[in-house]
Amino acid sequence: MITMDYIAKKTGLSRYTVSMALDSNPRVREKTRQLILAACEKYGYIPNRNAVGLVKGKTNLIGVVVPYLTDDFYSEFIEFLDRTALKFNYQLVYRSSYNDNVVETEIIRNFLSLKVCAMIIVPVVVKPDQRIHKLAEKNIPVVYFDRQWSEDRYHVINDNHSGVLQMTEALIASGRNPAYLGSFYQASNITAMQREQGYCDAMRRHGLTPRLIDCSHSMEKQDNEQFGYDNIRRVIAGSAVPDALICVTDAVALGAMRALNEAGIVPGREVLVAGHDNLRFSAFLSPALSTVRQRKDLFALTCIEIIDACLHGNPPAQKKYMFEPEIIRRESA
Repeated sequence: MITMDYIAKKTGLSRYTVSMALDSNPRVREKTRQLILAACEKYGYIPNRNAVGLVKGKTNLIGVVVPYLTDDFYSEFIEFLDRTALKFNYQLVYRSSYNDNVVETEIIRNFLSLKVCAMIIVPVVVKPDQRIHKLAEKNIPVVYFDRQWSEDRYHVINDNHSGVLQMTEALIASGRNPAYLGSFYQASNITAMQREQGYCDAMRRHGLTPRLIDCSHSMEKQDNEQFGYDNIRRVIAGSAVPDALICVTDAVALGAMRALNEAGIVPGREVLVAGHDNLRFSAFLSPALSTVRQRKDLFALTCIEIIDACLHGNPPAQKKYMFEPEIIRRESA
């Protein structure tokens, strides 16, 4: 393997000079730097930036923890985050916690050992390890995303209550009496509970009784397509199909629509269906899914701006960053 010592030997320079040149140290003359870069290219030497960062105790790595990398919402958010981070000269390293507090604790501990410069965390919904979070916050900037943690910590979130409230009122205005299919995690998931409360508040505002669909009829432990499919199949089997349905996520709505179609019930006509998140697939379903758009681009930009300001010695006084969602009406509702 080609090493820095090898490059130093081939150029007749000291290892220290080679190191400074590769670090863009202005003390190294341009002619010398070009000689070193040419040797690196000739012999195929690639500096290990992570190793350098570990030695110096500082990297440009931002650790990102989400519940599931396979969740479309989080994968889309990470794409925006990655593109934004590059513009600020940061790189991402990301992991899934699987909503497991033990896994989350180990990930945070590993990120700290990697000397990440900051973290963006979607905290687990059940019993997060307060000690490891506090340890991270003592050492680096930490921004919590999607799920509000506490008022004294940086958090970037969507106004979940407002979005579902608006969607519910839109369906009521269409002459329907919508039911609501919530989260597997129920009261443990504050984000899901805010959406549920938005639905309930809208229903009561119009003198209607909220109908919360029983979410216990699925073996699936994520708020995904299978979860929506299983629970709506149970509703259909009970012959109590609502004339409109609001789902906690687009993924859940996708599963619900499949169950309706299989039963010969046409989404968008017999049952209006709406989701939440405006995921990529939502506009391409048949019927296209009505949904609540979250500004994943603004979430990403805000997270990186907070981190960048903190790392440059200007931590923002504002802790809570909440964004208003947008209602998107399509064929399904």
